[in-house]
Amino acid sequence: MTGRYWRCWLLAAAVLVTGPVLADCRDLAPARPLPSAEDGQISLATFNLWRLRDARKDSSLDRPLSKAVYQARLEAVARYITRDLRAPALLAVQEVESATVLKALSRAISTAGGPDYKVVLLEGHDPAGMDVGLLYRAPVTLGRHQALFADNRFQRQPLFTRPPLQVEVRTPVAFDLVVVHLRSARDLNQKDWVAPKRRRQAAAIAGWAADQTRPVVVAGDFNSAPDSGRFSEPLAQFENGNLISAWSRLPEKERYSFRHQCRPQALDHIFFSPSLKQHVQRVAVSRGNAGRYDVLYDHDGTRVVSDHDVLGIYLEAGASAD
Repeated sequence: MTGRYWRCWLLAAAVLVTGPVLADCRDLAPARPLPSAEDGQISLATFNLWRLRDARKDSSLDRPLSKAVYQARLEAVARYITRDLRAPALLAVQEVESATVLKALSRAISTAGGPDYKVVLLEGHDPAGMDVGLLYRAPVTLGRHQALFADNRFQRQPLFTRPPLQVEVRTPVAFDLVVVHLRSARDLNQKDWVAPKRRRQAAAIAGWAADQTRPVVVAGDFNSAPDSGRFSEPLAQFENGNLISAWSRLPEKERYSFRHQCRPQALDHIFFSPSLKQHVQRVAVSRGNAGRYDVLYDHDGTRVVSDHDVLGIYLEAGASAD
């Protein structure tokens, strides 16, 4: 499927659900990379990879890329991670098809002159084959990892089609990282089960985080933004808890990672335990993706690589959380 055809299909579907959709938004902020981590810091970022999939059809809902586009996408995303994201030590990713694809991306990053990343990805239940995962590199070392709530049910279906990925980060900072991608808001106002499922997902993760004795970082695409009615309900589960939002460290005008019909929205979030507060030395967000629909779709994600910008935090390396 060509980029132009895929763009038209998505825009037509969006019109049916939400009304008219604009092309590239006006007055967009200039492209801006994430800062490099300074000496004594490690960076952690969250990045929605815009349905990074390979050339093989694995299910009826899978829309495989051509081999040429798949390779071009790997190379483009690898350059972006290396050049624009400054190769975070921990990169939580969403919308990646498999561990095989994530490993291929890791190899492309190394070929592009970036570091040697290791990967963690556990297959979920998404019928379209999209999962959450983690890229990590030295000096980070990990312990155990697991899919949270993989067997939990909601109305005879999995509570999470993309179960949260929990990994034990051991060094150079000790905490539990949870990578999330909550259920989208599609049909939020048409089907009565969508809102309670989204709330249940968020409550499960927030409750788990509250029960932990180790510090926790929750990062990913929440598909929920502040001050947006029912759309905000999942986010409220975290805002009402004891975790700290990375967005609170940035000016209000910078608090967005996505544009819905050109309106800025903070869909991507990083929350961390209060015990890590003094060790989070900086927060930053990239620019250059959100709102650039024409370039994204018309070039199959090889120039602009995602519809999301990237949120990152910078932790004091070697810190011992209280």
